[in-house]
Amino acid sequence: MSKPTLESMHRSTVHALSPQANLEERARQAFVLHVKRGLGPLGGRGLQQICAHHNAEAPEHVASVLQNSSAYAAWTALSKGSQRQMWRALSDMIHRQEETLQDVARDLETRPPLGSLHLDPDFEIPAYLQQTAFHGQPGGYVLTRHPDDLYAGLMQEAGGTLYTRGAGTGVKDSKVQAVVRFIRDRFPGFAPVRILDMGCGYGAQTCGYALTFAPAETHGADVGGAVLRFGHLRAESLSIALHLHQMDAAATSFPDGYFDLIVSNIVLHEVPAAHLQALMHECCRLLAPGGLVLHQDMPVQRPGVSAVRHFLSMWQRDHNDEPHWDSIAPSVFRICSALPDLLPAAFLKTTWHK
Repeated sequence: MSKPTLESMHRSTVHALSPQANLEERARQAFVLHVKRGLGPLGGRGLQQICAHHNAEAPEHVASVLQNSSAYAAWTALSKGSQRQMWRALSDMIHRQEETLQDVARDLETRPPLGSLHLDPDFEIPAYLQQTAFHGQPGGYVLTRHPDDLYAGLMQEAGGTLYTRGAGTGVKDSKVQAVVRFIRDRFPGFAPVRILDMGCGYGAQTCGYALTFAPAETHGADVGGAVLRFGHLRAESLSIALHLHQMDAAATSFPDGYFDLIVSNIVLHEVPAAHLQALMHECCRLLAPGGLVLHQDMPVQRPGVSAVRHFLSMWQRDHNDEPHWDSIAPSVFRICSALPDLLPAAFLKTTWHK
């Protein structure tokens, strides 16, 4: 398999550990995808019409109207049901091929490594991650059933691929491509020597940073052993050198001033306020002089959003295992204002240049 470029890396990048859907699995996944696509506009338009009929504009009135609406109850049930069906369809596909994928993984492990994997058998996963299965993913990000497990990583990639297919920044435009454009526009000529991706997951975005800023040494930190093992072997199969570490991004063991570029992608909204403060302080400790910190996240609390749209946004908190969804904006700006020499440059795209 030829080495990809940043431009060729997207949500559906195929690699040696990609599970292949058969005809029935493709049909199940297509059904779920179209149901989810239909529910989004239905909720947006239909529920807004209900609120308009009741002249509901104030947040309290909107909440009262929708919480007592059978249409909202039905939409919620269908939305939660489609999410569960998505995970079931993907889990069935992965379980069918799990032995074959483990054989592929063992073969990849016999090859000379380009990067490295550092797992800690004594690592204690933060309680908030053990208690939450974000997005309803079975077992959450931290599920590790045995030392050679890949399941959580396979599920995380498959879920993201299906959930966002054809949506967001574009079919062939990943989150890292958006961040790279931002860096090149705001900091032309920026060339880091060492990069840290906080909460890297299975390393999809981490691979993009490694490709963009080669020959920089690219590291990723996350807490789930199976996710990191999958991410390491995925990167190796794509001929990309990543150095992945099982550690809490808010309390790493790297030396002071070790990284020129510190990033996270869609992580902060899944971190509780107290832990988020520790993570930001760790960024300060790890950032080298002249370095850059950039956290990219969801615009969950945009100014000027109607009460109806805000209520529907908070559905993620109440029904999609996103308990910290509505606390990210006040937490980030409160923490940034208390840290010296750090300047928030954009709403929820908080950039620090040291």
